[in-house]
Amino acid sequence: MKWLYASLEFIAVLFVAGCIIFSKKKSKGAPIEKYTARLLYVTAAAVAARGSIFLIPEKMTASLMYTVYVCLIDAAVLMLLDFTREYTVTRPLFEKEKLCFTAAMLVDCALMMINPFTGIVMEFGIRQGGFYRIINIDLPYIVHIVYVLAVFTLVMIAFFSKMNSSPVVYKIRYALPAVTLCVLIASRGLWLNFRYAFDFSLLICAAAVFEIMFFSQIYIPGALLERLLFFTLANMKDGVIFIDVDGKCIYSNKNADQYCGDELDADSMNDLIRYWLTNNIPEHALEAEWCSNRRVNGEMHSYVIDYKSIFDTNSEYLGSFFILHDTTDENRRLSVEKYRATHDSLTGIFNKEYFYETARVMIDSAPSGTYYIMCTDVKNFKIVNDVFGTETGDRLLMKLANILGSVADEHCTFGRLTADRFALCIPAELFDEERILNEFSEISAFTKHVFFKIHIHIGVYRVLDTSLRVSVMCDRANLAIKTIKDSYQNVVAYYDSTLRDSYIEEQKVISEFESALNGGQFHAYIQPQIFTNGTILGGEALVRWIHPQDGMIPPYKFIGILEQTGLISQLDSYMWEQACIRLKKWYDMGLRDNYISVNISQKDFYLLDVYKEITSLVIKYGIPPKCLHLEITETAIMDNPGAQLPLIQKLRDFGFLVEIDDFGSGYSSLNTLKDMRADILKIDMGFLSKTENKERSEFILRMIISMAKGLDMEVLTEGVETRYQVDMLTQYGCDVFQGYYFAKPMPINEFEDKYLNAYIPL
Repeated sequence: MKWLYASLEFIAVLFVAGCIIFSKKKSKGAPIEKYTARLLYVTAAAVAARGSIFLIPEKMTASLMYTVYVCLIDAAVLMLLDFTREYTVTRPLFEKEKLCFTAAMLVDCALMMINPFTGIVMEFGIRQGGFYRIINIDLPYIVHIVYVLAVFTLVMIAFFSKMNSSPVVYKIRYALPAVTLCVLIASRGLWLNFRYAFDFSLLICAAAVFEIMFFSQIYIPGALLERLLFFTLANMKDGVIFIDVDGKCIYSNKNADQYCGDELDADSMNDLIRYWLTNNIPEHALEAEWCSNRRVNGEMHSYVIDYKSIFDTNSEYLGSFFILHDTTDENRRLSVEKYRATHDSLTGIFNKEYFYETARVMIDSAPSGTYYIMCTDVKNFKIVNDVFGTETGDRLLMKLANILGSVADEHCTFGRLTADRFALCIPAELFDEERILNEFSEISAFTKHVFFKIHIHIGVYRVLDTSLRVSVMCDRANLAIKTIKDSYQNVVAYYDSTLRDSYIEEQKVISEFESALNGGQFHAYIQPQIFTNGTILGGEALVRWIHPQDGMIPPYKFIGILEQTGLISQLDSYMWEQACIRLKKWYDMGLRDNYISVNISQKDFYLLDVYKEITSLVIKYGIPPKCLHLEITETAIMDNPGAQLPLIQKLRDFGFLVEIDDFGSGYSSLNTLKDMRADILKIDMGFLSKTENKERSEFILRMIISMAKGLDMEVLTEGVETRYQVDMLTQYGCDVFQGYYFAKPMPINEFEDKYLNAYIPL
């Protein structure tokens, strides 16, 4: 009988060994496989130790082998807990769970090891069948039972809680191992209670080992994966059709059925597949792709259909499958994205980049044809937004886009370049200036305000050089608009070579400015200022550009350009320092009452810290601030009086003498005198020179001088060119004169030699 029992035990060992070998072949390095392998090895060793007891004839040896068996069971139970935590993805019930059970295992193993020599745990004896087995257990054996039951309780809690919270498809992977382990515990309890000759729990243990291996390494990656893939295929967005080696449909998901139509039966599906194989897939092709449009649920859909062949590991053909990808939503989304990328969001017409692109295609498609690039600009569009609101401004822009649409036809292209700038590319034969102006004339009363009219300026460039970028063509049309920027009518201006030359000259000034400034090409000239007593204590510093190739460049050719670009501030800073350098020289020569007047441009207040810049210069060169007169135009002051008036007062408080320059040329002269405290009022004779009423002009001039005197200001008049003007201004009370009657602007060295501290009798 003992040979039968031993054989059953070793069959169980072989079975577990087979599980181990299979597990190693299936192993792919996942964490669960590590825990599974440990459990299988220890269980196999325990079953082998238990089977060998039947064949051992000596009591002590059998008792020692049983000790080994129990210790291996203790280890297997602990590894079962580790496996369960990983398998069910559950957390320990308490923080030191593993440590507590490891300690309990060590205590149980220690008791088992001393049992063969003391017999305090269990007693061995020979039973019927001629083999040794337990014939009696003592109280310390309870440690083993409690340890095993405690671990199995935690394992059962983990399995049943996971089974309760899992979907139906997952329940079997937790239910069967849990039930088998329950049967294992029950059979072990029966064996201990009734002292059967053979412990059938070990065979059940082998079954439990198989289930653990099966569910962790076969069911999960195999059967469960198969079911998950089935659900995935059934519910995926793309349609899927599988066909066998005979070209017949063996599976299709609901989206494939939807494509084919609910009314199609299996034969009709096979007919459709045969049609695809014949007409869309080249002979012997292993894969293919084509597009298809089909009405689904009453709506036209677009599809991309992929065909691929399937082969086994021996390259034997198994069948094929089709993937039906519905691209309808993607196409719509791409269409929307393309529209947004190519159209202006407000007006709905082409944006700048796409207009350039379409105009380029149009011009290149007929290189021998003649085209016009037309750009529009709304005069004072900023005022529309500021006065009437941005909503009105937006409606105006949409109206302009509609007008361009009425001017253009299918042979034209048009778009919005910037805020109020639109462009049109039109064949020359379709360009009609009168019609275009007539179309835009309706925009005049857009605001419905009696005193505010909308005026459109149009610049036109005739495309002579088709190789130019469209952006450059638009720049030329916009350049033409600059020539009519002061017009208050709807008007058209055409780009010509004069504008091009002017633009080239402007770009030349901008490009050469930095090197010219660093190279000392800008020179300070001084125009003397003569007091009524004939003395000359100083003059106005005026800049002259002496180019190494072009010679003297007049100020009117570069000052305006530098003001537009903001480069004037760099030039002003340079001129201020040149004046301070010269004043330092005079001061060191003992000339303490002499001065130089410098200009502060309107842009300086926005691009520079004027106060810091000028005060640091007089401190750097150690000159009295009163020696540096600051000329500021009334326009620059009243452009932002809230900021400029306090700044000017700070400069006066520091010791500078401030002059109001070009008085009378602005729109707020009297306001300037009322609000601004200055030291000198500088009058330009030019603002009276164009009038035909000499008496009225002289009366106005006399009143201005009288007001300045009443406000405790000196009066300096520039532009004095005749003896009559000198006598008249002297009679009216003018203090200082400047003009060609006395001297033109000259280099500083010449001024020092001829005029500084000189006397000119009036």
